[in-house]
Amino acid sequence: MSYQFTQIEQLIARGCHSEALKALEVVLRIDPDPTYWDCCSPAGSTLVGDSRSWNEIAKLGESLLRLFGESKAKPELSRVHGLMGYISLRLGSIHQAEAHFQAAIHILTWDLDDLPQSLRQQRRLAIVLKNRGLFHQARFEMERTIGLADQHGIERESLANRLNLSIVLLKMGRLSEASVVLGQLDQLAGLTTDTRYRVRIHLVRANYLRITGHPAQALELLLPALQTTLEEQYTREEAITLEYTGDCYLAQKDYRKALEHYERAMKIAEAAAPEGDVIPEVCHRMGETFIRLGDPNTAILLCERGFRVARALGDRYEECATHRVYAMAHRAAGNQKKALRIIDEGIDLGRQYEIPYELGRALTWAGETRLQELGPDEQAHGRQQLWEARAIFERMGLLPWVRSVDRLLGFESQSEATLDQPNTSAVDNLGDLDRGALRFGIVTCNRKVREAVEILQSVAPSQIPVLITGESGVGKELLAQALHQMGPRRKEPFVPVNCGAISVNLLDSEFFGHERGAFTGAVSSREGLLASSHKGTLFLDEVGELPSQVQAALLRVLETGELRAVGRDDVRKIELRIVAATNTRLEDLVDRGLFRQDLFYRLNGIRVTIPPLREREEDIRALFRYFWSQATTTAKKRLTIEDGVETVLCAYDWPGNVRELRHEIARVVALAPDTSLVRGESFLPQIQRKDIASLRRDRERRDEMAEERLQILSALRAHRGNKAEAARSLGGMKRTTLIYKIERLGIRPDEYQVRE
Repeated sequence: MSYQFTQIEQLIARGCHSEALKALEVVLRIDPDPTYWDCCSPAGSTLVGDSRSWNEIAKLGESLLRLFGESKAKPELSRVHGLMGYISLRLGSIHQAEAHFQAAIHILTWDLDDLPQSLRQQRRLAIVLKNRGLFHQARFEMERTIGLADQHGIERESLANRLNLSIVLLKMGRLSEASVVLGQLDQLAGLTTDTRYRVRIHLVRANYLRITGHPAQALELLLPALQTTLEEQYTREEAITLEYTGDCYLAQKDYRKALEHYERAMKIAEAAAPEGDVIPEVCHRMGETFIRLGDPNTAILLCERGFRVARALGDRYEECATHRVYAMAHRAAGNQKKALRIIDEGIDLGRQYEIPYELGRALTWAGETRLQELGPDEQAHGRQQLWEARAIFERMGLLPWVRSVDRLLGFESQSEATLDQPNTSAVDNLGDLDRGALRFGIVTCNRKVREAVEILQSVAPSQIPVLITGESGVGKELLAQALHQMGPRRKEPFVPVNCGAISVNLLDSEFFGHERGAFTGAVSSREGLLASSHKGTLFLDEVGELPSQVQAALLRVLETGELRAVGRDDVRKIELRIVAATNTRLEDLVDRGLFRQDLFYRLNGIRVTIPPLREREEDIRALFRYFWSQATTTAKKRLTIEDGVETVLCAYDWPGNVRELRHEIARVVALAPDTSLVRGESFLPQIQRKDIASLRRDRERRDEMAEERLQILSALRAHRGNKAEAARSLGGMKRTTLIYKIERLGIRPDEYQVRE
């Protein structure tokens, strides 16, 4: 190998720069995809195993870069930049690699107009972005490259970029989208003779199956793939196949087999690239296996090595994953406080870089640990983390993980909505659906409602009162019931009471109970609403209508926990949680002297507000599908809906909110003949058709604005807030035009800024 380097140095010294570049490329014989450090010849394998050789290559590349730059030989200069980007990756200089790929792309695009080679370097750049944890930007670049490759018939780049895109989507937790891309790859694989790409497709598919809870099916793909890698001497693919096979055995709790495969993968990785990207992957996987086998100290050492390499490479995903195993190891070694500190750091990293799968796993482990061994405050924190993990797994569609978290939360015997039921399958394809809220019958895709549910999840383990505000019919009682089910009181009574529907003459009796003979007509004793709620939840609906004479007595009960029934002299101790709801501003009632200020402060512990349905177009569509499926199933009717019905419904203001929508759907289903086509005219007869048409146009304009907003956000996120670059990517838009649109669409900087 040193002899070959000497030859290249001599060519450079004689001024034969192009020949030196060709000789260097022959020596390397690198695979065109920089995520793979496999080489094709025995000489290449020796070279890759020698880190000193990579440094010598880098020096030769720098010499060629300087010489071609001075001679302004653009084709050769672009090749050297691509080569140096690849070398920088192997040396762990990820930022330098990005700079070289950017330079190569610029030359190939603007100076040489060489689209195939430009797309090749753009693919390499996207992989660098992926490795740095910039998944949104990597996805943007990959999808743009795929579009260009498909348009110009560059099949290799189309296949390679789709393969990398599927990996990015898996890391982003977009499993359904990854499945679609994998389906496209399966079709393209049948058109290629490249065995290596077929193996890589099988690897991604196996990883998808393992993540979604099907390790046995994954092994059916991995074992033949392993045989192929051995026969074809695909070194990197062999290491990754061994790694994924170990993952499957780890999932099946066969720790000895898992360790055997991880050790084989590590041996290959260390021989090929001791500071490469496979090292941190295998380190934390081996670490978890050693923990299961009772050796946490070895796991700690492996994780520390994995941290060092992952941080040097800028691999945020593996750094986040390693935190969980590192925390597990320290807890197994007897240092629980340090373990919780480590896992919380990993959780912060997962949130920052939007790594949902590893974030969900970290939250689950942290929540379970806090529930098992710590005090009430830590247990409450643990339940909050478990609820957050559950919401993540729900959104990803990972039902085995959801059921696992449910068991930790104590929901084994609770009935739950499943996606197999007709009314929930109707909304299964809604990507923004909050599946955690769906468990409690709350159908929403709206960000504000989802935030309200998340707040309720976080306060559910505590005793703090909750005030739910919103217009009549938005579903305040449904949220109160969800809060009750989320907390430790779920097996105790949930007592709803409409404060405006109780007779003034019976208020004391209804709330506080009475003894037999306490007043005329009291023929038997009655427990009362407060006593009935003991250890459970009392829901005060429309609390603003609570008569003033009851407010003082209720406040005393809430402050002291003491209850005296009408006609009794003794007091009874009760303990309950108050959840209040109102469609009016209690502050205004306080100002007018209609509601006690001290009671308001007592009830207003945590406030959540549910926006009206007219501000939640996405929820109109979701609720319509949900209620329609529910109503037709109950009525045992098979009805077809005319296209455009949802647009008509979204144009209406729905003053009665969800309640009005549900009753309107029930009315239409009841009147429609079985097997008939339901037209838009069947809905909302109280509105003239011309008004509907006008509202529909308004709604369509809002749809267009929403789509435009999403496109601009995507471009801004991809270019990390650089408005000039984002404008160019949007069809050559002017920067000033983009700034105008940002202001008009109300796009905030925090929506697109990316934290490094």
